[in-house]
Amino acid sequence: MSYHPHILIYGDSNSWGYLDDGSGLRYDRAWPQEMKRHLLQSHNVEIQLTTETLPGRTTAFPDPQEGPEYNGLPYLRPALLSHAPIDMVLIMLGTNDCKARFEATAAQITSQMMQLAKIVRRTPVGPGKWREGAPPLAGIICPAKLGERTRDPNWLRYEEWLGGYDKAANFGAELDVLLAHCDDDGIFGLDANEAVTPSSADPIHWPASEHHHMGAYIADMIAPRLQSMTPAR
Repeated sequence: MSYHPHILIYGDSNSWGYLDDGSGLRYDRAWPQEMKRHLLQSHNVEIQLTTETLPGRTTAFPDPQEGPEYNGLPYLRPALLSHAPIDMVLIMLGTNDCKARFEATAAQITSQMMQLAKIVRRTPVGPGKWREGAPPLAGIICPAKLGERTRDPNWLRYEEWLGGYDKAANFGAELDVLLAHCDDDGIFGLDANEAVTPSSADPIHWPASEHHHMGAYIADMIAPRLQSMTPAR
């Protein structure tokens, strides 16, 4: 019997499926679903997929405006335990941390991305007995850069996202440094900027086409890791 690895996506609105069209409706072909489809069609890898995605979620900041439930740090471990067994967790958070009210630097935000990955690697929820499995692999996805409209004073949300463009633009370099010094080969990096071009309509969210590109890119990047997985004995 073939093995179907279980992937958990831990993210925000861009993984939930919030499009740039302002509809507020969840797109049923968001990148996690496209990733699953592409893995099967292009790599003959069938997966189980769980999406733990919340629009507005931060890496580790309590949000004084939206509420404490938008803090991604305290919910991660319960989510892992709830959805066990898990083979791989893909984390794409950090975009909402760019909001001006958090007053965070790119270095602080990427450090918190790494903190989340380390929680994954300390949580024994891989295949096998309850809380006795190996920890899942942890992929940190560098979020896509923000669109130029975040720097337009005439944009309705300009004040909320003031300074966010430069922070998001620096994520890649900061993550490269952290990953280069990481001694855990179960933590790896991916970059949404390899697949996604920011929208001119909504500088935070993506059009449907970019979800399709993103899903194919992530599938291609993780397929070799998934193909080497075998069920726990």
